[in-house]
Amino acid sequence: MKNDNLIEKIKEKIEFSIRLKLSVKYIKILVATLLAAAIGIVLVFGLINIKESLDANYRQITSILNQGQVLYPEQDKFPGLQDYAEQKQSPVLVFDRAGNLLWGNQPELAKYKPKSWLKFVRQNGKLFIVQNKKYPLANTSYELVIFTDIGPTIAATSKLAQIVVIVMALLLLPAIAAIIESGKGIFRPIKDMTKTVKHISEENLNLRLNVSGAQDELKELALTFNEMMNRIEDNYNRQKQFVSDASHELRTPITVIQGYADMLSRWGKDDPAILNEAISAIKNEAANMKELIDKLLFLARHDNRTFVFEMEEFSLTEMLLDIVKETQIIDSSHKISYDINQEISLFADRNRMKQAIRILMDNALKYTPPGGEINISLEKVSLEDNNYTAIKIKDTGIGMSEEELKHIFDRFYRADQSRAKEKGGHGLGLAIAKIIILGHQGKIKVRSKKGAGSEFTILLPEKV
Repeated sequence: MKNDNLIEKIKEKIEFSIRLKLSVKYIKILVATLLAAAIGIVLVFGLINIKESLDANYRQITSILNQGQVLYPEQDKFPGLQDYAEQKQSPVLVFDRAGNLLWGNQPELAKYKPKSWLKFVRQNGKLFIVQNKKYPLANTSYELVIFTDIGPTIAATSKLAQIVVIVMALLLLPAIAAIIESGKGIFRPIKDMTKTVKHISEENLNLRLNVSGAQDELKELALTFNEMMNRIEDNYNRQKQFVSDASHELRTPITVIQGYADMLSRWGKDDPAILNEAISAIKNEAANMKELIDKLLFLARHDNRTFVFEMEEFSLTEMLLDIVKETQIIDSSHKISYDINQEISLFADRNRMKQAIRILMDNALKYTPPGGEINISLEKVSLEDNNYTAIKIKDTGIGMSEEELKHIFDRFYRADQSRAKEKGGHGLGLAIAKIIILGHQGKIKVRSKKGAGSEFTILLPEKV
């Protein structure tokens, strides 16, 4: 059973091993290249030698004919060809223009006369190449049929082929070893990366791939992976902080409610003053907890990409005037002014846009001392060659430092930490406002100075 499992693991490793596949592929390419080179060398050598033999035969025969100066082709007029044919043991035939055999040391081979210029013939255990070549002599054209034995050439070529195969085999072994060894060097960084990745877990998300010394595509891969891990670690830490902050925010109202419930359970229900106090506190904390849960659900739907805006055409001018009136009714300790002098319509989610603006208004009221002023304005602006509708909410409050401005859109962040408990809220409002505005392809900008108030600007494109 153990052996079967071991064999299965080995098969699986072999099947999915890139290094093995690449090594086999390179070895195949190398073997094919060497084999093609060997075949090419042998073929070229053989063809060159065969051509030289054919040319040599033809030159010697034509030289004999030229020296004899034959005037009339009779059998006794070719003594030189007879001697040559016997010496070379290669038949030679001479035909006239009509195709009649005039002379031949082996006339019975006339049947092998090729119709074209070349053919192969096996005779008496020998392999001949038969040439049919026209040759002019004594003002007459003849056909020379020359039999050239290529056996020696084939033997020499076969011997060369053996030598080439042996040399190629000797070269192949170290080449294969070099390919396998180079594969180790190529895949060593990948092995190191795999080892590092296996050790990355929730407890050590800060581990990164080593890119020192790498100058190839693996370096780009490692850098990309490290950048991805930076984002994952950042998002994980944010999520962890978010859960921690949410738990902390929920713990306070739950503790208050539980405390008053225990007090009522023991003896407070018989005291009307304590009973009313407990009911009021429980009611307030329940409302506070409901508000927090609603905000958390909004953020969760956004993070899960399940939040959908309900788009419609509405009067932005009318909505802003309504917010001004509502604010003036519920807050009499601040001066609420506005600069809304033109009718502007907007295609957006009316309720969510109102929620975002209300968040900014409430934030301005919260951090502006009594007697301060909050101004809301509406205008058309051109920015970076694009037209926007600009909503500005400016206050004369306590303002923020540059460090605080970096974090005001972070979840659960409250700029005035020392007075956070007094001011109330959960530090989620600005994060939600930013999500709503960005969801409408808009922008939100902030200008603030410690002790000199803040100005939030919402920029919405004309066509959302």
